[in-house]
Amino acid sequence: MQIRYLPVSWSEYHSLSQKVSATILAHDKPFDIIVAIGRGGLTFGHLLSDFLRIPIASITIQSYTDIQKQGEVEITDGLSRRIEGKRVLLVDDIADTGKTLVRAVSYLKEFSPKTVTTATLFYKPHSTVRPDYFARQTTRWILQPFEVTEWVYTFTKKMTAEGKSKKEIQTFLEQLGYNEQQIKFVRRHHLK
Repeated sequence: MQIRYLPVSWSEYHSLSQKVSATILAHDKPFDIIVAIGRGGLTFGHLLSDFLRIPIASITIQSYTDIQKQGEVEITDGLSRRIEGKRVLLVDDIADTGKTLVRAVSYLKEFSPKTVTTATLFYKPHSTVRPDYFARQTTRWILQPFEVTEWVYTFTKKMTAEGKSKKEIQTFLEQLGYNEQQIKFVRRHHLK
């Protein structure tokens, strides 16, 4: 089955983040702190911190070893702020399999927060966890605006190994919304 992609622009990312923030504010459910899951949830968490006007902390969880290949979910950088007795808003960019959110909630509960509520920008219906708040449901592979180098590099390496020409690769990348400047940057600095 061919992978279907969902390229997300910075403008759309910002709008979706505002949408989640407005929903949270409309429910008048105050939170004391945001805990963003790095790497993907850091940008979203930063925006929510601004929109909701609450402080932010982070944890890092790594799991993907390659496109669509999830390895063991492990916390590689722990919480550095106290959350005991606090109402925590746990954020990530995507609820894909749900494993990352499950691991993060379990980890945070070790620190005795009052509540842990989840929010993501995207929710995939096959996820084992449905976030309390999310902006959009999709089954596509999401290409975030903060992962340009990662995806131009990954697609180029994969397609080169498949015998695709530089022009075919360029056309594919442009169809995904990557511009000439972004593609040239990755080629110049990472694909020598």
